[in-house]
Amino acid sequence: MEVSGIILAGGRSSRMGRDKTLLSFNNETLIERTLNKLAGVVDEIIIASNHTAKYNCSGVKEVPDHYPGLGPLAGLHAGLLAAQYQYAFVVSCDMPLFTGELARYLLARRSGYDVIAPAIRQRWEPLCAVYSRSCIGPIEQCLQAGVSQVYQFYPLVRVLKIAEPELQAVGNLEELFYNLNTPGDLTRLDQNGRYVK
Repeated sequence: MEVSGIILAGGRSSRMGRDKTLLSFNNETLIERTLNKLAGVVDEIIIASNHTAKYNCSGVKEVPDHYPGLGPLAGLHAGLLAAQYQYAFVVSCDMPLFTGELARYLLARRSGYDVIAPAIRQRWEPLCAVYSRSCIGPIEQCLQAGVSQVYQFYPLVRVLKIAEPELQAVGNLEELFYNLNTPGDLTRLDQNGRYVK
């Protein structure tokens, strides 16, 4: 497919109280789980982690932010700079229920766009989306202005919004975009890796 995969793993995990990437879930750490899911979908994997050798995974590049302290947008920027392919599927390491099917679906819609992003209940899901390297310049403009919310550069590029009716064909939306911020969020996942209300 000639696409990159970028895992955003540079957060401070302050609400979780410990490093989220190393939390164990179904006998895998969250970083291992994300790597394993991406392995069959993309041609290279980059971890934007603010380190260069935190995980030491064979064949995986780790990159630090060029604009430290500006959150996921800075991680996205660092990942795209390191990517060898024009397009990348980007996912936060704290979204354990995203699927390879979702990644493939979004990547298949990339022609003619710079961002292919889901929107749930009229809110962007920018940390589980597809980005092109054409976004690097607009992202830099935002970062240099101190802007850190990912979707704020969207007006500067060509964006395809994937709304709920389309996404429902790919899977359960509550699960696909479920992210772990607190210890309580982890307790809502059962032993089979399903979201429990």
